Amino acid sequence: MARLDKKTDKKTDKKVQKTKSSVHLDSDLTKVEYRKLNFKQDLKAIKRIWREVGWVTEDAPEKAMDIIFAADDTVVGCINGNPECSVLAQSGTMRLDETDLPLCVIAAVTTSRIGRGQGFAQNLTAWQLARGAKKGAAVAALGMFDQGFYNKVGFGTGAYTNEFAIDPSSIDVSVKPRTPSRLTQADSDAILKAMVNRPRSHGAVVIDNTHSARAECLLSENSFGLGYFSGKTLTHFVWLSGEGEHGPYTLEKMGYSNGEQLLELLALLKSLADQIYSIKLREPPEIQLQSMLKRPFREQAIAEKGKYYAEQNTYAWYQLRILDLPACVSAVSFTGSPVRFNLSLTDPVTEVLQAAKQVTTKIKEPWIGVGGHYVVEFGVQSKARLTLAGKLDQSLPTLSCSVNTFSRLLWGVAPATSLAISDGLQAPQTLLSALDPIFKTGPNPAWDF
Repeated sequence: MARLDKKTDKKTDKKVQKTKSSVHLDSDLTKVEYRKLNFKQDLKAIKRIWREVGWVTEDAPEKAMDIIFAADDTVVGCINGNPECSVLAQSGTMRLDETDLPLCVIAAVTTSRIGRGQGFAQNLTAWQLARGAKKGAAVAALGMFDQGFYNKVGFGTGAYTNEFAIDPSSIDVSVKPRTPSRLTQADSDAILKAMVNRPRSHGAVVIDNTHSARAECLLSENSFGLGYFSGKTLTHFVWLSGEGEHGPYTLEKMGYSNGEQLLELLALLKSLADQIYSIKLREPPEIQLQSMLKRPFREQAIAEKGKYYAEQNTYAWYQLRILDLPACVSAVSFTGSPVRFNLSLTDPVTEVLQAAKQVTTKIKEPWIGVGGHYVVEFGVQSKARLTLAGKLDQSLPTLSCSVNTFSRLLWGVAPATSLAISDGLQAPQTLLSALDPIFKTGPNPAWDF
């Protein structure tokens, strides 16, 4: 699932009066409750919400919803018994350094027009984080509609990604691609296997989910695939969506297992230039795409403000946060001199979960965030130990920050010295300088969610 709520309200929750399993808003005695999705009972309401917010406008994407919501884990916020917000979660992995950690993906947060201002999206997201932690997830991630809202439940902004819109004829590769095979929704299992077999670098996400792969082929309107088989195995492919004879088109996903296959796919995109004038794509993590384009600045200047535009944008589209701090710390391996320190960590999700539990007794997960005091060591075998404030090692320096910031630090989104300026991280300068070389930088999920 590559879509997320783009219209969730950011207003603070109204004060509510606690009852056994629901609350009544003081102003109008409206009954609000949180619960798990009842697929047969609730799907019609969820489809109505998706149409209200503009996520779907045709029948094919709604068929995708039949697949997704029948299998994935969803919780809903209801007003007078009717769902007005849904938060869907999926399982996967996310690489930290060389370790693939269990991942909770917040894949779809959607709030109806009348559900705004109730705290639904924030509280239900917090509940899904607790559910994900209970299932063993060490980290959570989501694609953000904008920066700021999910910071309230402990998410920190991920690394920059380069996104290009190019005339495919400008791709500067000399490879001559073979004639590809057509791919359709019926090939979704093969497409998923090719995606899973992609090279995994630092930050790589994998969502090995067959029903989601089938649904995503339907969610991409006017989509098609082209790929190459070795026997019955799909080795590498591209999946695009677009409009009209000339586009613009969007490269929705691309699967390959080595550089030779990646070059053939780029050459395949170039071969489409006879009719397609513009393709939008994210830069693959293995290459610097700008260096493989013919005169990119000239192309951008000529196409500026046109329908078939050419441009390059750099932005962070995802956020992440730690759910299990010892597990995440242990994934970091540093061969230099060990660095030990006390960590005083705050987690805003704790307060949100406490408020959500006032709305319903159905939230029974014991996890309330990762805030607390730790003794941390980064070395060949890194480790973090939860302790009491009075039990900290007084001989060690102390680092203080939020889980939002510490998540960004572990994944190398920004160095400690930078986070001390931008994110309120506090530590002695000697500790900041010692932390800077520890973490791998440039995490790239290379997978939409």
